[in-house]
Amino acid sequence: MAIRTSLSHAQFRFVLTMVDPAYKVHVVPSMPSEHHVVRYKALRLQALQIDPECFSSTYDRESSMSNEEWRARLHSGDKVTIAAVTGASIQSLSESEMLNPENEWVGTVTVLGPNFLQIHAFSPPKGVQWVEENVKYYLFVGVWVHPSHRGKGLGKRLVSAGMDWVRVDEAGHNSADKQILLLQIMPGNKSAIELYRSIGFYPIESDKGATNTDIWMGMELA
Repeated sequence: MAIRTSLSHAQFRFVLTMVDPAYKVHVVPSMPSEHHVVRYKALRLQALQIDPECFSSTYDRESSMSNEEWRARLHSGDKVTIAAVTGASIQSLSESEMLNPENEWVGTVTVLGPNFLQIHAFSPPKGVQWVEENVKYYLFVGVWVHPSHRGKGLGKRLVSAGMDWVRVDEAGHNSADKQILLLQIMPGNKSAIELYRSIGFYPIESDKGATNTDIWMGMELA
């Protein structure tokens, strides 16, 4: 049985902010402001330009999206987007700090919850499917850190922050539920594979006949 924390959403946000003062990890609000939308859009498009091979989408496709489409991406229910921001002081916990132009957004991760995945007919690889009915799947997508800020542990901090969100997500709060975390990685991305292994993810065998060569990894949240 998975061990749950007793953190409220407010306490969860506080825990995320009390970290290395060189960077702060923020949860983007479920009702994002225009500034959140603009900052997230800029970071995502930058990622698609710098590392296009790491994403299933393209810069050309997403650069043509309207701000309302970007807002809808952040506003969808049962999911969370988390950003790593530079130059943030641990003394301030305000949203204005996150949006300060001097504090650059340099990394992100989005976690899709079980209700969101169910609505979009997500089917996990057979290698991770449990027989029990009390399994909740969470999919980590869009994990990216700007090259200038890699090697500082931000990838691990972003994924760990996503795991903390899963622990307080209302969709998985039944104490009888198993919470299974999933993500996909390109086969050649050895540094990412090692990062996820260090957190506790393990490789999952792909479905027979699958055309997508990306590697599935997963873990049960404890």
